[in-house]
Amino acid sequence: MPTYQMIDNIRVKLMEMSSDRQREAERWTSPICPTMDDEMMKMVEVGRHWNVCRSSEHIFEVRDEYSVMVDLQSHTCSCYQWQIKGFPCAHALAAILKDGGNPYDYVEDYFTTDFYNSSYSYPIVLIPDIEKDEQSMSQEFVIEPPLTKRPPGRPKVKRLKSIGEETCPNKCSRSGDATSHNRKTCNAPI
Repeated sequence: MPTYQMIDNIRVKLMEMSSDRQREAERWTSPICPTMDDEMMKMVEVGRHWNVCRSSEHIFEVRDEYSVMVDLQSHTCSCYQWQIKGFPCAHALAAILKDGGNPYDYVEDYFTTDFYNSSYSYPIVLIPDIEKDEQSMSQEFVIEPPLTKRPPGRPKVKRLKSIGEETCPNKCSRSGDATSHNRKTCNAPI
């Protein structure tokens, strides 16, 4: 397929994909994307039975096998998963629920449905075909590989020598000299 047809087909596929994703996202009811909402519910179930103690107004200690400090105001947890992902970890969700807050308020904007919708809100526009005639547009072009012939003879082996490998000098079997000649071309007296 010629390059311009291939690029045009890619553009059409991207346009359809963007439109499908935008229509799918309009049906979402959760404030965050469904996959992240499912992950949040799993983490809430994991931390449901953990012991959560308030240290100050925004700082909590969450205890399971080990103790973790969660700061709701600065959106940090001492397990560092909240800072790395931008999404509350199980410790943070346990502290948010203990505080009586809404977990969706502590999620980065990147995971929200509105952010997802805005990323697909810009349409991919059509590129007009002014210079192409209809006959060339209707034909299917198939570019075939170039015609090449195999050269005669055995293919040469090109081997890369490893580091430190040296070539062995030719040794004449008649005279015993390590020179550039062999038995057939040797001029040494017998």
